[in-house]
Amino acid sequence: MRNLTKMLAFGGVILAIFLMTIVRSNAAPGAAQPPKTTITPKITATLPFPTKTPRFVPSLPTGKRPPQCTFPLAQTTMAESTPEKYTFSEPKIVLTAEATIGLVEWLPDNQWVLITQDFRGNTLQNIELFNPRTGILQLYAKRNKIDQSPIWVNRLNAVLYQDIKVLKVNKNNGTDRPSVEFRRQLWISRGDPQNAQLIEDAFLTGNFLSYFSVGIEPEGEQIIYYTHNDQRLSKRNGTFEIQQSIYLDISQWEYRLMGSGMPIFYKMAWRPNSSQVFLYSLGEAGGYTFLLDTDTGQICEINLGNTGSENAWADMARWSPDGKYLVVIRTWGSRPVDSSDLAVLDTTTGKLYIVRIVPSTVEGLYFVNDVAWAPDSYHLAAIAQVLVQDPTLHTYYKISHLYLVDFLSNQIIQISSPSNEQLGSGLGSTNLIWSSNGSQLLVKCPTTQVDRLCLLSVQRAAQK
Repeated sequence: MRNLTKMLAFGGVILAIFLMTIVRSNAAPGAAQPPKTTITPKITATLPFPTKTPRFVPSLPTGKRPPQCTFPLAQTTMAESTPEKYTFSEPKIVLTAEATIGLVEWLPDNQWVLITQDFRGNTLQNIELFNPRTGILQLYAKRNKIDQSPIWVNRLNAVLYQDIKVLKVNKNNGTDRPSVEFRRQLWISRGDPQNAQLIEDAFLTGNFLSYFSVGIEPEGEQIIYYTHNDQRLSKRNGTFEIQQSIYLDISQWEYRLMGSGMPIFYKMAWRPNSSQVFLYSLGEAGGYTFLLDTDTGQICEINLGNTGSENAWADMARWSPDGKYLVVIRTWGSRPVDSSDLAVLDTTTGKLYIVRIVPSTVEGLYFVNDVAWAPDSYHLAAIAQVLVQDPTLHTYYKISHLYLVDFLSNQIIQISSPSNEQLGSGLGSTNLIWSSNGSQLLVKCPTTQVDRLCLLSVQRAAQK
């Protein structure tokens, strides 16, 4: 099973290079119209951008280890949130699709959800808004299938998304990897895929595809993006006016031995009410866990704890609504991983809470697939699963449930266990999202034939 997963993961990388010979297609907008805004962005980018060749990162580490973060973290608010009590309804299936559904985020109006859909036999991905109460879908954009989520820009009522267009693959260049000519782009769509606007565009040539890390401040006042070959943190304000960029070469802090020789892609999780962004990479890409100040470019390292000789890294990270806690799905080694657990960092003390959700009496390979914060910044919803081996058939079957977690008191309650249904789609993807007003929890509940979303209504009250 592990070898099969490894083959699939490697195949995904190959497909990203060789099968993305695509022409962008467009479709008409849907009938639904979410609330509009009167703000008009100022697009100041000039095209075309000069041709660049992405630099090659050697497999040997060239960086030095950054300083460890100290606590309390700067910009930490000491105010305490009020714990709440939550009651959940039975899950209701609200969307069934032949495509693979990607959950991204609830919009601030708590009515619409940003999702993606990948259709079989198609190299394009739909970026859509979905209303779980009405079932209405509205197409915002189409792009090539890439593993980088779009972002909702609330003050512009628009979707910001990356795209990569492979133009040419030169296989006979005498190296292990082909030379690829491609365009790396940043787009914004306000609901009409035919009128999406191009924000950034770079023509690149290299023996790997350039990653493009993009993040937005939770209040929508600032957008940042970063690539290794630029060696700068580019900034725009909430209306997309270009701001002063800062020099940033993260490779100077990449101190672990690497085997792939490819530049490292960092996911971003922006801390609310601050200028700080948690940067993290996969285990095979160093497993780095850095905290970046977007105003100064200063970086420190967050220690997630180590087990044996392997470094602990974050497969997924979420800040609490008040910015006090950082929760990560923690694992070790490279993918496919053997296990993962839940770790919560208190930014006032630096204490790391380790939570095992499934009882230790359940034997098997244990994983946390995803986690979402409750509005009170005390509770978490989490999907956890155990892979149990069938001794007679020599195969594995999955036991997967949804849980409510109080990490401070280590109280764990199983929320729901739908019969004949599996929750979540595995590590590395969003499996559940909690609306900001706390009233709705949207969870992936696929079958072996189709992908589905399930909605749980939530009642909240102050704890006594």
